Amino acid sequence: MQWLYSGKISYSIKMLQRSADRLWYLPFMCFLAAIDYFVIVIPVDGILISSSMLLPKRWFMFALSVAIGSVIGAILLAAMVELHGLPWILEIYPGINESRVWILALKFFENYGILLIFLLALTPLAQQPLVIMASLANTSLIELTIAVLFGRLIKCLIISYIGSHTPRLISKIWGIKGELKDAGITGR
Repeated sequence: MQWLYSGKISYSIKMLQRSADRLWYLPFMCFLAAIDYFVIVIPVDGILISSSMLLPKRWFMFALSVAIGSVIGAILLAAMVELHGLPWILEIYPGINESRVWILALKFFENYGILLIFLLALTPLAQQPLVIMASLANTSLIELTIAVLFGRLIKCLIISYIGSHTPRLISKIWGIKGELKDAGITGR
């Protein structure tokens, strides 16, 4: 994963998207969405949007693979927290349980529980803190899975659908078909 930290992220994404029509691309997007729960620097939403722009007919499959990957990542993170507990989190992020953000998130989670996870899954905000709190609160993995799945699926479907229709809208509004075609994007 050295390429991820070497400052060549944009180059790596361009290379990745040249392969958007390959058989391995959907499982790889799923993997990236899952690993994003642990690495946090993978621009999954950006990859989803641009992939949908490049191959508009596959927008639904792109959205589905990212949503499934997010669920897998949430389950893996929750299982790790259940297995190792708060000391494991404090080893990775010392003092996080005393931070203002943690205390605020804890109050919100105590008040809204699994609904908050669903609502956060609809946004581009990081879900890791709430997944950790849900796991520490012994929230059922089934409830967590359902909340993350439906929240992320709705979000990914919206983002991917918008990405798939953006080239056509841009060419209609600004008439830049030539530039889009040069970039390999077609408005279908």
